[in-house]
This record gives sequence, structure tokens and C-alpha cells, in this order.
Amino acid sequence: MKFPLSWLREHLDTDEPAWRIADALTMLGFELEALIDRAAGLETFVVAHVVEAKPHPDADKLRVCQVN
Repeated sequence: MKFPLSWLREHLDTDEPAWRIADALTMLGFELEALIDRAAGLETFVVAHVVEAKPHPDADKLRVCQVN
């Protein structure tokens, strides 16, 4: 069964890191197949604000965007 860490924290009332919770569950006899950090690899993710979007002069389906 897959479930997010946020759901588990609601029921455990703890601030321990995920790996420590996984170790405790394993010691209690629960099988843990994998601990996946979905945020890993998103450190370089960039968010931008689109300031202006107008039609491309040479294409019907493209838009030229100015971002901040």
C-alpha cells in the first residue's frame, strides 16, 4: 500500500524524518518496500510569472511570451 508521509504524520503526531519513521515501522514488523522522496531532483526547478503573451508573427498556434 502506498501512502504519503503527510498522511502518516497526521496519525503519528511526530516530526521525525522519513527515514527514521521507516526504520521504526520496519522494527515493528511492517514491510517497507521503498521510501521515495518525490521532491528529490526538484532543487533546480524554476517558477516564472508570464508578464505578456501575444501571437507569434509567423505561426498560428505559437505564442511569444515575456516572463519574469
